[in-house]
Amino acid sequence: MPRKRPRPLLILLLALTVLVAGPAPLAAARGGGGTSKSALDRTWFGPEADLGVQQETVSVNDAVVGTEDGRPTMYTTVSAENAIFNVIDIRDNRLLRSFTLPGVQQSWRHAIGPDGTVYIAAITGGQTGELWSYSPADKEVRKLGTVPGEKSLWSMTTDPKGNVWIGTFPNGKVFRYDPQSKDFHDYGQMVPGQQYVRSIAYHDGSVYAGVGSVGDVIRLDTATGTKTKISDQVPALLGVEPQKVPFAYDMAVVDGWLFVKFADPQMKLLFYDLDAGKWSDKSVGKNTPSDAGVFSFNQLQSRDGKVYVTNNRELYEIDTSTLESRSTGIAFGTSLRGAAWIPLDDPDLPGTSLVTLQSGGRITAFDIASRRSKALPSVVQGAPNPLHNLEAAPDGTLFMSGYPGGTGSRFDPRTGRTTRFPMGQAEGMAGLGDTMYFGIYPGGIISSAKLDAATPAVSEKFRLGSEQDRPYVMKAHDGKLLIGSIPDYGKLGGALTIYDPADGEKKTYPDIVHNQSVAGLAQRGGRIYGSTTVHGGLGTGATESEAKMFVWDVAGERKVKEFTLDLLGLDSPKMISGLSFGRDGLLWGAADGFLFAMDPDTLQVVKYKNVYPEVKNYGMWRPVYLRWGADGLLYTTLAGKLTVVDPKTMDHVTLGDYDEEVAFMTLARDADGHENIYFLGKTAESRLRMIPVRHGLAGAVAVGNAGFEVAPLGDGAVPGWQGGGTLFTLSQERAYTGRRSMKIVDAARSGPEASAELTGEPVPAAAGAYYRARAKVYIEDGSTDDSVLLLSFLDRAGQPVGRMASAPLRSADQRRWIDAQASGTAPPGTASVRVSLYSSAWNLMTGYVDAVSLQQTRRG
Repeated sequence: MPRKRPRPLLILLLALTVLVAGPAPLAAARGGGGTSKSALDRTWFGPEADLGVQQETVSVNDAVVGTEDGRPTMYTTVSAENAIFNVIDIRDNRLLRSFTLPGVQQSWRHAIGPDGTVYIAAITGGQTGELWSYSPADKEVRKLGTVPGEKSLWSMTTDPKGNVWIGTFPNGKVFRYDPQSKDFHDYGQMVPGQQYVRSIAYHDGSVYAGVGSVGDVIRLDTATGTKTKISDQVPALLGVEPQKVPFAYDMAVVDGWLFVKFADPQMKLLFYDLDAGKWSDKSVGKNTPSDAGVFSFNQLQSRDGKVYVTNNRELYEIDTSTLESRSTGIAFGTSLRGAAWIPLDDPDLPGTSLVTLQSGGRITAFDIASRRSKALPSVVQGAPNPLHNLEAAPDGTLFMSGYPGGTGSRFDPRTGRTTRFPMGQAEGMAGLGDTMYFGIYPGGIISSAKLDAATPAVSEKFRLGSEQDRPYVMKAHDGKLLIGSIPDYGKLGGALTIYDPADGEKKTYPDIVHNQSVAGLAQRGGRIYGSTTVHGGLGTGATESEAKMFVWDVAGERKVKEFTLDLLGLDSPKMISGLSFGRDGLLWGAADGFLFAMDPDTLQVVKYKNVYPEVKNYGMWRPVYLRWGADGLLYTTLAGKLTVVDPKTMDHVTLGDYDEEVAFMTLARDADGHENIYFLGKTAESRLRMIPVRHGLAGAVAVGNAGFEVAPLGDGAVPGWQGGGTLFTLSQERAYTGRRSMKIVDAARSGPEASAELTGEPVPAAAGAYYRARAKVYIEDGSTDDSVLLLSFLDRAGQPVGRMASAPLRSADQRRWIDAQASGTAPPGTASVRVSLYSSAWNLMTGYVDAVSLQQTRRG
């Protein structure tokens, strides 16, 4: 994605739909020009409508129990667009207070220092790891700092001196935070090449770090920084090869033992004798392959030599003197999010109970002696849940998944009604007949729900297997479901899966393209066309340098072709995706900023356009979406930008904020039958948004001296234009049409010569009409980081009521004429419209502008 930085111009823009177009196409694809007969000239977009928060849930990853004002207190953080830290009185089951953590989306670990300070390991929406704290003394939360160079903080503990120890991703490091000096100390990567420190514990001057995605346990001497691997015995204890040891996922020190739980598929708890320096041969975990094994935990506390964990969906007791374990007979099918022994003064639970927190915010207490448990109503303050997927169903409704998983929602664009239902994190979705299918992470689970139910009931159909974890690509074709997937943590090699609901047959073909994952699928006849991403599961690096395309023979169950995408200017893309057949019979797809169309028989690219030449190495797993409108236009999230393309002319417009990443987009009809754009964007991740699409004829609006052919007046003024300072001058050095153009020479980023605006004369305009300004731009040299074309709407007094800007010309092709467009809907109060040329303080350029035009399209 292009870099973001504030530009003075953007402060002036109102919150209206902005339509802009980037550089012109390569010679292989005509488009963007003012002379093409594009269907976009007859299409009206916007203004954007906010359809509201679709999911408001309580999603808790972790919690910790402490004491505040002499009372047992639960501390937890609700995952959300802006996460919410909650403080709960356990005995009264009462929310004491809550705090929004701006920018934070989730926390996977909390820890309490010896002075009672609660530490929050936070992960932000901008993919940075932050450390926050809460003081029970002054009842305030504070951001302590960002852990340098790390995206996620996965594990955390404290030591008796109050130091905070943190395990990170993607560099697999351990950091120490000193609350006195307020400094972070980097102890480096624990195991070369391993990206996660997923669990951590402190004991007697040493920090123990649980590593992934290949599991190891490292003892870090906090005085010398020496790292010692202590997990050589673990592969034999788990019965796997060393490279097959899963994440050392959870860790705690209990009565002289280091408890370490190793993740799926083992889900087994092992024990390391801290005094003797060796592992016990005892373990707790699965009894049969179908068992669930040991769930996650935080803050294990022993009582009378006994400690409790969740194993095989029951509460298990472990004797810390013998490591013998037994089921308590108390059913419990989730993790222990914090745990402490608390007398509740509850007649249903006499004595002292073991208390923990469920993911939905309900405090649960266990009376071990009576083998009873009690879940209290949640008092946790919920929050809007970020949305993670969006897909139109065959019945015209829209399905969405939450992140993290736990909730799905269904929106009917004809009624505006939203229905929420339980569902895991869906990486992909597809509708087939009367059923909606969901690709659930983790575990590569394919689930489904019938569309005729008032509230969808999601149930598991099957699992992909073959070490597949994330079903990102799901397509329905001829009664079958095509699935492209990403492998598990630490694995390379995605898979193609074909599922037939009629007979329940499922066939999975792993590693279709060696060490690459499947990012695009489309079928015609007996051939499936696929594309890849070089990335595999988290915790492993790519081994291949370039994404590929392939052709699969369905009947023969074999790959018949594998090839690279050869487009001028496309340099070894890391992901090719968005495969879809158009009405023209061509196979369309996307890579970086390129949109291309291929003959499926010859596999030759028929046409293409580098819509966003500034975008390089775009994408990891999430595919680009291509949606074909009933109007014949192609709607896409190319390079994360909401883009509409005329597939005949390759003209395009970019909708909305150029710098906002649009992750998901689809088309659906409203109550009036209009097919509109529905999308999810990064700036409002919990909200469904819509851009209306209408069609009507366009008419030209006169722009005075639009080609700059009228000679300047005696004082040097340009007829039809005002301002411009010394940056804008008429020139005969270069022209798109005629003999003259407007030359821009911008050589400063500060002072009076840093920016200027050359404005055209206002012309009458109508509120509610859609206007598109166009111009030809020739960049001679320099840096063009900002817009060159503005469209301003004015009221009767000549004051602005709205302003639109062309796309920044970052990395624009130089020394040839390219297109700039600025478009939008005239807001209420508009009496006139004006076109301006502009060079901001961010531009350092020499260029020319010519052939300015303005069109008006009425709503249709």
